[in-house]
Amino acid sequence: MKSVIVVVLASIVSAAVLAALHPGALGAQSPDGRAVFLANCTTCHSPNGEGGGPYPPLAANADVNQIDSANLIRVVLDGRTGPVTVDGTQYGGDMPAWRAQLSDAQIAAVLSYIRSAWGNDAPSVSPNQVAAAREPEALSGSAIFTLKCAACHLATGGGTVDFPALAGDAIVTSASPGSMLEIIVNGRTGPVMIDGKMYDGIMPAWPGQLTDADLAALATYLRTNWGNRAAPVTEKDVVTAGASITLRIGESLFANNCAACHGSAGQGGTGPALAGSPRVTSDDPGTMLATIMQGRGLMPSWRGQLSAGEVAAVATFIRSSWGNNAGPVTVEDVTAIR
Repeated sequence: MKSVIVVVLASIVSAAVLAALHPGALGAQSPDGRAVFLANCTTCHSPNGEGGGPYPPLAANADVNQIDSANLIRVVLDGRTGPVTVDGTQYGGDMPAWRAQLSDAQIAAVLSYIRSAWGNDAPSVSPNQVAAAREPEALSGSAIFTLKCAACHLATGGGTVDFPALAGDAIVTSASPGSMLEIIVNGRTGPVMIDGKMYDGIMPAWPGQLTDADLAALATYLRTNWGNRAAPVTEKDVVTAGASITLRIGESLFANNCAACHGSAGQGGTGPALAGSPRVTSDDPGTMLATIMQGRGLMPSWRGQLSAGEVAAVATFIRSSWGNNAGPVTVEDVTAIR
């Protein structure tokens, strides 16, 4: 009798795993998230989500329980290398990419399971969310304006008592977009006189929240709407707009992506010190750029995560901060790294 029970249980588990790995098999309506987890994730994260060795726990993990699941979806799709800290403990195991092995439905199912198991209590994930993350669509300049700018400058570009109109603004429609880009990136405070009117609204800074492509799209939208007829702006225009823009973008990229390991002042931590590093301040930035683009040890590769312009900006910032006094890095320097 015992052997019969064992066979039946084995058949049930096998069927569940088969249904998880092949959603159409056995007439399964949707993948079983627990079965997907057991088949693919337990070797590193353990069946109870407690992790082990260099692999972090998923139970009571703040990243797993975030209401916004976008970052978690990206980690499953594209993997993750380098150290990660969970509940004060650092882990260094690499997370493989699963976009080629698991369907949108399977990833949604396993994440929904993980986010509701072992005491976790986060919203489920839908296949549509995974599909959107798998092939993200860049926001148009119009969409960025609506999200970031219209509340102050109005959808018509007409401005308000505190915020100037963008329609017909000489800074917006200038032959060179540099001044406008500098205001978008660095923000501006204090009163300003435009067309004989005084405005005193605070313009926030947007570095780190908008990529070079976003900035180009937004600037192009501003320069070609509401009767404005200025030339469009390219990513190259953003990259070459001036040192104050490059350094501010680089500073923000460093704070968002590098400071956790290298220290907020480049003093080092999990990663080596960047302040005073001969590798950083070398006349030839190639070795430093190769490390950024290709990764090294616990240092992840940033190829595909940052544009060439953004890598150039953060490298230029690092090479000119905390007492470092090395020359700027160009996009051509970055693209020369294979």
